Amino acid sequence: MLSCLRTVIVALGLALFTAVAVTAHMAYSKSAPEKDATLNQSPTQIQVWFTQDPEPAVSRLSLGGPAGEVVLGDTEVADNRSLVAAVPTSLAPGTYTINWRSAGDDGHVQRGDFSFSIRAAE
Repeated sequence: MLSCLRTVIVALGLALFTAVAVTAHMAYSKSAPEKDATLNQSPTQIQVWFTQDPEPAVSRLSLGGPAGEVVLGDTEVADNRSLVAAVPTSLAPGTYTINWRSAGDDGHVQRGDFSFSIRAAE
C-alpha cells in the first residue's frame, strides 16, 4: 500500500513540475494584424503581444510576402509585453507571414509565425 501511495505522489509531483515548466515559457498572446486576418489595406506596423515581457537582446520581427522578405523598421519592445516594428512601405495584395523570436523570464528563446492577407481593391 505504501509503495502504491509513493508511486502516486511521485507521479503527481512530476505532473505538477511539468505543468509549471511548460507554463513558464513566454507565449504568443495576440497580434495586430490578427492571425489569419484579411485586411482591406496595408498595416503601418506589426505588433505582437506575449504572456511575458520580451527580452530585447533576442527579440525580432520579420515579414515575408508574395515578393519575398519585406524590410521592416527596427523591432522594439513596447511597455505592454509586446514587440512592434513599422511597415515603412505599402504592402501589395497577397498573403504575408510574420515570424517572431524572443525570450521571456526563463531566458528560453521562443519562435513562432502566423499569416494575414491583404485583399485586392475592388
